[in-house]
This record gives sequence, C-alpha cells and structure tokens, in this order.
Amino acid sequence: MARLDPVYRCVVNGVLALLLAPALAQAADDDQAVRARMAEVKAGSGPYAPARQAQEDWGRARKLMSSDPAWQDFLNQRRYALNAWMKDQHDDPTQPVGWGHDYVDLATGAWLTWTPSTPIPPATGNNQKQRAAWVALTRMYNVDRMLDAARFYKLNGDTRYRDWAAAQMDIYARNYQKFPLQSWNGQSRMFSQALDESVQMFALIEIVRLLRGGVEPSRITDWQNNLFAPMVDLQLQSRRQVHNISVWEAAAVTAAGMEFGKQDWIAAGTQGPLGLRGLLDAGVSPDDFWFEGTLSYQEYVVQALVCVLTAASVRNQLDGLKDVLWRAQNLMIAPAQLTFRPGVTPAMNDTQPNRPSPNRPLWLQSWRVLPTWVALADVGKARDWSTLLDAPPAASKPEVIPVVKTAHFPGLDAVQLVNGQWHALLVYGQKSRSHAHQEGLNLQLQYGDDWILRSPGTVGYGSPLHARYFRLGPSHNVPLEEGDGQLPYPAEGRFVSLTDDTAAAAQPEWRKDASAQRQVSVRGNELTDTVEITRQQPTQARLGMTYNTNCQVKAEGTAGDGALPGSTAFSYWKNTAAYTVPGNWSAVLQCGAHNYRLSVSGTALQRVFVGTVPDSVKPWTRTGIYLEGTAATARFVTRFTPLN
Repeated sequence: MARLDPVYRCVVNGVLALLLAPALAQAADDDQAVRARMAEVKAGSGPYAPARQAQEDWGRARKLMSSDPAWQDFLNQRRYALNAWMKDQHDDPTQPVGWGHDYVDLATGAWLTWTPSTPIPPATGNNQKQRAAWVALTRMYNVDRMLDAARFYKLNGDTRYRDWAAAQMDIYARNYQKFPLQSWNGQSRMFSQALDESVQMFALIEIVRLLRGGVEPSRITDWQNNLFAPMVDLQLQSRRQVHNISVWEAAAVTAAGMEFGKQDWIAAGTQGPLGLRGLLDAGVSPDDFWFEGTLSYQEYVVQALVCVLTAASVRNQLDGLKDVLWRAQNLMIAPAQLTFRPGVTPAMNDTQPNRPSPNRPLWLQSWRVLPTWVALADVGKARDWSTLLDAPPAASKPEVIPVVKTAHFPGLDAVQLVNGQWHALLVYGQKSRSHAHQEGLNLQLQYGDDWILRSPGTVGYGSPLHARYFRLGPSHNVPLEEGDGQLPYPAEGRFVSLTDDTAAAAQPEWRKDASAQRQVSVRGNELTDTVEITRQQPTQARLGMTYNTNCQVKAEGTAGDGALPGSTAFSYWKNTAAYTVPGNWSAVLQCGAHNYRLSVSGTALQRVFVGTVPDSVKPWTRTGIYLEGTAATARFVTRFTPLN
C-alpha cells in the first residue's frame, strides 16, 4: 500500500482508530509470527528486521571508483562491454520478437548459448521460433546495457551514456504501439509475453529514475505516456489468476506507480485479489510454500518481490510493503528445508535440474532486502552494482541454514523422510495445474551422496520433449495404469502418516477408475518402497510403476519378449530389454563407487522392462525401469539395500 496522504492519515488515526485497533493488533501478531519463522537464518537489522531496506550511496561508489583497483577493474569491464555494444544499433524494431524458451536445440531440448556476438540464426524452414527467440534475447541484453549506461551517467556524469540510454528509450516509446500485439500468454508488444515485459519493466523504470534531472521533463513524460502507460495497461489486462506471472505483473505495475507518482497504479499493483497482498494470501501456504508446487517458481516469485522491494527501498516507499517484505524472506528460505546432498534442490514439476540448495545465488542477489547469514558471508566477495552502491553489513554470525529433517510439508503436498543415510521425498499431489507434472506419489531417493532415484524436472519449454515426455508419468518414479500416470492432474493427494522411519501418502482419485497409495520405510540400512494400486472395478489392466535412475543397472535374469505400453512417453524409450518374471526380480544399481541391490516382489509382478530414456542433463540419457502386471489390483514391494 502506498504511504497515506497526511490528511487521510489523520482521519484514520483520529476517527477509525478504535474500529481498526483489533485488526491492527492481529496484523501485528501475524507479522511477528512471520518474522519469527526460521529467524536463526535471517540477518537483517534496523526498523525492518529481520529484513532490511536497500540503501544507495553514489558518493561511496565514486570514492571506490577512484581509489580501489578491484572496483576500477569491475567498472572497466562493464564499461568496455557497454562501449562495444553502443557502437551499433543492435535492436531492430521491425524484427519479430519471440520467446526465449524457444532458443533451444530441437533434438535434445538443451539451451543454446547466446552471447552479444552470436549472429541471428539463418532463416530456414524450421527455425523461425529460434530466430524470434534470438531477437528477444538481444532486446533483453540491450535493456541491460541501457541500465548500465544510466548508472555510468549517474556515477561519472558522462553524457555519452545518458544520451545513448535516452535514445534507446525514445526508440521503444516511439515503437511500442507499433509492435504487434501478442496474446498467447497475457498481452504484450515489446516482448512476446506479458511476463517478459514485467521483468524488463524493472530495468526500464530504473533507467528513468537515474536519468531524471539529466533529460528534459517533457522527454520523461513522453516515455511515461507512450511506453509505460500502455505497458501497464497490458499488464493489468493480463492478470487473470493466482500465478507466479501475476506476481511479476503486480510488482512491475507497483514499481512503475512509485516512479511516476501514479497512486492508481500502486493501488492496482498492491490491492485486490490480484494485487501483491491478495496473491500472497492466496498463493502462499502457512508453511511458506508457493502453491504451484515448483520450487524454482517459488524462487521466481521471490525474485519479483525482491525487485519491487528494492524499487520501493530506493524511493523511500518501503513502509507500505513491509508485510510483503517479511513474507518474501520466508518464501526465499523455506525451500532449503528440502536440501539433498551435496546441496541440491529436488526437482519438482516444471523446473531445471541440479539447482543449488540453499540457493546461494538467489540469496546473494536478494541480500539488500532479504539478508541471511549465508548471503552476508558471500556478499563481501561480490563485486556488482548492488555492493558498489550499498555497503554490505558485516557478517557477525556464522552461516546458518535450515535443518533438513523428517517433516510433512502440506504446502507442497510432500513428505520428507530423513533416516540415517537415507533421504526420501514423497510428493503425493499438486495444488495447481500450472507447471504440474504427472508425478502424484512420486519418490525421489538418495543414500549418502548417491542419487538412487531423481526426478529430472524438464528441459526448455520449446522442446517437444517437455510436453511429450518430461511432464508425463513414465519420466518420474510413479505408479502407472496402461503406461500412464495420475489422471486427471493436478489432484491433491492425502497425507496418511509420518514417523521417524516411515512415511505414507495416498491418491484416492489417482485415476478415474483407480486409487493408489505409497509407503516408504527404513529399517537399518534397508529402505522399502511399497506401492499399491486398486481399480474400482474388478476388470484387469496393465498396472505398473517406473523407476528412473542415473545409476547403471545390471539386471538379473534372462531377457525375454514383451512390448512396452503404447503411451506417448514410452515412445522415447530405446535399447529396451524385457524380462518375464514370476513375482520376483532383482538388479544391482552401480551408483558411482557404490552398489545397491534393488529387489522387487509382488503377486501381480509379471514383466520388467529396462531401457535408455531421456534425461534433462548431460549425457541426456539415463536408465528407466518399468515394472508391470495385468491385474485388477497390484502391490509392488521394492527394497533398496546398500552393498558396499
């Protein structure tokens, strides 16, 4: 909420104080509870503790620029890159702009590398999306260089940088309404989707702030009227549901309102069901998880909040967002409670694999408003614009991260079991269609530092593998019916139980004609995974489950005949061996230097398939194991036992 007008503040304080007192007291209690959670990790001080108001000291920056060789080197590198870029006009407004996720290798889904010297891909029949994605990446880089130019002008007064940045702003203001309206994901013009415009608005807004006083007021008015006003209108039209994108849209509109003194924009960005507070109320669980069930998108929400909180800080308008500030800090820290060794975030739903946990890059990026002891330990070694302009406080305590322990996380529909060397994560459902995979009752499993079962997340959204393989059940470690996973999805499952050595969950409506449940238990060094599938009718079907592993699989028994189910995801299996098994099957998993015996039993177990399947990381393949039998009910009991 924007700072109240003094007259209105008097009305509230003098006339409505008694009416509002109970609500204000409750809000204060809620704020205290939010601030107290995971308090040992937080490092803020002052009026916004345990968070912080970002500062900006250009005088300090100028002193460092003239006296510190390390800072001189940092600034020289940025200046050289900027000077090289400014020699040409790189952004052609007539080129169709696309989606960055289409800048991928069409065969593997792997991201292609874009650099400032990467030429536009040649025009061929099948790479128009790739070319348009190149234009988007070029435009984003151009905006980032504009921000550098505005900063250098503020730092040293060099008018070349001011004039170039202002000229680029003129181009975008002059052409914004001429860019074709794109509506496949919200409404936008400068970029292909509303989200990209939300993200880039923060840089554009900062450019305006830094150029104020150096360009004619009429020019800034032109930018406001011809670039930001229509952009804000499209952002507001694009918000339709509680979603990570809506957070970016609300945050960007709020920041634009702060820069241009538009109280109606600030109100639209902060109030109502799709304002920042409404989105957090609807989207954040009591245990501090974002409802889309994807930790990377939870952290993406945090990035949006950091942007608007920093924008509010440097404009001295943080008071109106302090409740958002404290909630954002918990959102950032909470995923670290699920850290797998040696510091990895488990992939859930749409996410990129092998992301760090705790996410030190994000925590470092956020230190100005959401400080942690981990970030303060790192920030002293960081040289970037934030540490040049804002003197980092000293880390007076050692690094602290949340303890990884056995726990139920209702906000994620997940149960975590940590017992001895075993670390299991059982995800039993989803709360949102957005970014969901068919991973109801999915299991991720680690022993020591060895990943036994790992979910791959996904690849670039522009790859066919994303929708046709990685989002589907066979790419995960889940029960299947006729080769397909949970359907319909998303579907919230049911938490059953949790003790020190056992975790259990169920999907009563796993399929329209079947239910499923799963229990994971640890006894000594052995972990047992029990999956039960029950069809509502006594008719038989192919009931089974998949395990996917990066370990080498040495199957026992003689390969026979058999055909995989005809579902879409199984079409990506290669080099498949089939085994006919009478209720029992075993294999040895070679996971680096360690071996594990996998033993499966079950009266319904009839066939096992082992094949090469896609993966989201190099070498882009791993091993899939599919167990199945034709039955009306099935119970598969799998034991994982370390051998050395």
